[in-house]
Amino acid sequence: LIVRAAAVASSATPGILGAVAGALGVAALAAWGLVVNSRRLYRPYQAAADASSVEDLEGEMQRVIQFVQETVVAPIDDRFPGRPFSADLQDFPSTPMVLVIGNHSCGKSTFINGIVGRHVQHTGVAPTDDGFTILERARPPPEHLRSASPSTNDIVEDGPTVLGCPENRQFRQLQRFGDTFLGHLRRRRVVLPDNATMPYGLQIIDSPGMIDTPGRPPSFKGRGYNFVEVVRWWAKRADVVLIMFDPDKPGTTGESLDVLTRSLADLEYKFRIVLNKVDQLDSTVDFARAYGTLGWALSKVIQRKDIPWIYTICNEGFDTNANRSGPERSLPLDGLAENRRQVIEEVFRAKERHYDNAITQLERTLREVEMIAAILRELRWGAVRRCLLAIAITSTVVGVPWSYVWASTKLARFLVSCTPCLLVVQGFRRQFRRWQLQEQNLDEVFRDQFAQHFIHDEGEDLVARWAQVKPRIMTMLRATRNWEFLPSVPKWKSDRLKEALRTDVWYLRQLARANRLRPHTSRAAAEAPDGGRDAANDRHADEGETQL
Repeated sequence: LIVRAAAVASSATPGILGAVAGALGVAALAAWGLVVNSRRLYRPYQAAADASSVEDLEGEMQRVIQFVQETVVAPIDDRFPGRPFSADLQDFPSTPMVLVIGNHSCGKSTFINGIVGRHVQHTGVAPTDDGFTILERARPPPEHLRSASPSTNDIVEDGPTVLGCPENRQFRQLQRFGDTFLGHLRRRRVVLPDNATMPYGLQIIDSPGMIDTPGRPPSFKGRGYNFVEVVRWWAKRADVVLIMFDPDKPGTTGESLDVLTRSLADLEYKFRIVLNKVDQLDSTVDFARAYGTLGWALSKVIQRKDIPWIYTICNEGFDTNANRSGPERSLPLDGLAENRRQVIEEVFRAKERHYDNAITQLERTLREVEMIAAILRELRWGAVRRCLLAIAITSTVVGVPWSYVWASTKLARFLVSCTPCLLVVQGFRRQFRRWQLQEQNLDEVFRDQFAQHFIHDEGEDLVARWAQVKPRIMTMLRATRNWEFLPSVPKWKSDRLKEALRTDVWYLRQLARANRLRPHTSRAAAEAPDGGRDAANDRHADEGETQL
């Protein structure tokens, strides 16, 4: 058959051979074109330079974010061990959120009651709240179903019910904190009058007061769940984080220390520090002591020369010091009222900052995925190179001479030469894995991989990102036994990440800017069955917010 095929090929004319070669070349080019086209990003939108021409800005931002998450991030995350970014991909879309945390009895619940306009949260000197409460303004029921008591119209949901909230898919992730936490979680949708200042579509999270457990180590879970990780989860998804202190406890407790250093790490752009109950101080000297003590305590936690701005407010009773006697019987309460107004404005501005925070989180996810892919690729090829080098050296120095001494046939020599190679390589792999898992060695890999970025500057953004990424990489390395089979992200997928950062994130920033500048209309009110009444409610809410 071979001879006949050779004879046919030799008798074929050059024209036929050329046609066959041309057909094969065209087929190869077509196949390569299909591969290249499959790797391109075909966006269901046009990333225009002028985003102000887009009619539905919020819908466009949702479409862009979901496209980048599903097309660019999710395929790469599926290759990583444990899918470390799967939870982040479920955070959008969601309802704007404000998290309120602080020491016990610092006035968190009283402050929230003032914003809501009703007594919805228990207050007191002793710790009164033992769980997380999600507060949101609800649409009033029809007239024939309304009750005379305002609290009767409220809708209260327990923890397991909150997990199925259709507007906030990320609530399903709270299941991982255990049933004990779910038993201390609830959601309350309150019905307010038409002239209430709290807007629709805003969630306020009231948290239990932070307190130390005497005689217990900091790692002790006195609440039955990991409080620091729970606060971290809420803070990452919140648009504004209020951290409250009071003059009685201006210092940081052990639990608040963990929250500031671990839960709120790299989230400084979100949190606002508030010194509450300032009206309880007798004089400006007491105020200076409380303010200085809080600033000193924060300086031990926030490793910066500049301490963040501290809002000094009081919840109620702006004239409580009017009847006090003494040479320093009053404080500048007008300034406290102005600070309180600014804090309330920050709370209501969470709806405007919601998309900016979502874009920032998406950009951070893209850059972290890019860094993890680069580090894992370098570790994988480094393990492969060292494994091949160990095989070559062992087979040359030990395996081959030993095979000629102890074996007579070729098969026996091959088996005898492979035995020491396998033993040495296995021991070498264990040693290399143990050595590479040390933090300083991983830091060297990071420095070598991104050496070009440290030529002209210190690369502070890369160093800060590496501090957040390194724990995830170490977790993935511990879960992978053979580093030669670590997931390797192809270059064209990494190029997609860079293209999304260069084009889609920039387009999202333009959309968010246009959305802030464009006058807002209540789209939910227009779509509601009782749109006229809800539009009036939103108008009154906006008027009340303007008065604040």
